[in-house]
Amino acid sequence: MNVESHAKVRFTERRQPLLSNPHKGCATFQRFNGDPLNEGTRWSEAGPLAFPGASCEVAEGYLPCAVAYCRWFWEVFEPQEGHFDWTMVEGALATARARGQTLQVRLMPHGSQNQPQLPAWYQARYPTREGGRKKDRKYIEAIYDGPEYLEAWGRAIAAFGERFDGHPDLEAVDLAYIGPWGEGAGDISQAQVERFVAAYVEAHPKTPLLSNIDGYQLAAGMRHGMGWRCDCFGDLGFFGRKWNHTYDYYPMAVVKAGAQNRWQTRPVTFETCGVPASWKEHGFDLDFILRQGYKFHCSVFMPKSNPIPADYLEPLAGFCDRIGYRFVLRQATWARQVERGGRLDVTMWIENTGVAPLYWPYELALRMRTGDRVEVLRTGIDARAWQPGDAWVEERLRVPGDLPAGEAELALGLVGAGAADAAVRFAVEEAADDGWVPLGTVGIG
Repeated sequence: MNVESHAKVRFTERRQPLLSNPHKGCATFQRFNGDPLNEGTRWSEAGPLAFPGASCEVAEGYLPCAVAYCRWFWEVFEPQEGHFDWTMVEGALATARARGQTLQVRLMPHGSQNQPQLPAWYQARYPTREGGRKKDRKYIEAIYDGPEYLEAWGRAIAAFGERFDGHPDLEAVDLAYIGPWGEGAGDISQAQVERFVAAYVEAHPKTPLLSNIDGYQLAAGMRHGMGWRCDCFGDLGFFGRKWNHTYDYYPMAVVKAGAQNRWQTRPVTFETCGVPASWKEHGFDLDFILRQGYKFHCSVFMPKSNPIPADYLEPLAGFCDRIGYRFVLRQATWARQVERGGRLDVTMWIENTGVAPLYWPYELALRMRTGDRVEVLRTGIDARAWQPGDAWVEERLRVPGDLPAGEAELALGLVGAGAADAAVRFAVEEAADDGWVPLGTVGIG
């Protein structure tokens, strides 16, 4: 390469956490950016049914979120057998889009004691039993291995998928079919697990599915190529001194299910055990907890929309910046002069300094601006291929033959399918407010 004939620019890695990129970082729970937070360390499992406007962009004591997470009980979306009401999901999807978020969803068969139980119509018609391993926590559960439950809950899975699979604002769907909140507590055979997993797969050929980490459910999900999630991230002693999820369950479950490397192709998401304030109350080691999140290559962190302790905000912002993907544009080189209708040589070094790839399709693009004319040249390079580490790009992009002669401004960005706006931001100081990274100029002959 002739150095004189090419321009080169190097970039400065962003110093502050970048928390606005899609599909990663912190998530809101049963609410959206700018909604009031829960009080103290308590929260509700009931999903939102109304969607008032936000009073601010980000609630004080929380972090900006590109993902919203909502879950609803069965009795809400199927109040009568075979009659579904999805208005709350429609409202959540619309609100998420308006607040700059995508939506993760879980449908729950029932809750625990003093929470919504199986729908009244189900209890009246089909066999049930008392569930709960603790005397002070009783609830009504289905006979999980029964054909009646497979048919009824399978119908709900299919109806949701028919309505929402592939929705552009639907981030992912949890598998949930056993125990309070669908989190796995209860007796079910491996054969019935396989049937439920197959039902979710059939209903959601487009939307990513997340398998719960509990028991055989994780192994079945791994065989079907799913991502996974856990619901007690950060537990270092909520259930007694001798046993906790961090030491005694999660490492074992991931290894036994063969899930260690699933992050390379499918997302991993974490919901906090308790909330960060209760971690602090119990004296848990925050640094150790966050290192576990990095180790498992987490992409989304959901701390239940409860106030985050002031001294936790900075480390958690740093954590949410690094989990998932984090693309740093290190250097770009391009020809100083190109003919109309000719080919523009461009070379780039891009480093993914995050802990996971990007799982949704975004394409590297070069924007050329000359006068009032703007052209977005798509490279065909899919950013999903950029695993943690280096990506080296060498491209020859065709320049439109009808561009006016003169000097054109160049900028680099990551655009969505069929879009011309930069949707994924590079973690560099030089990035503009519109998401594009200015490179310099090229002469058009």
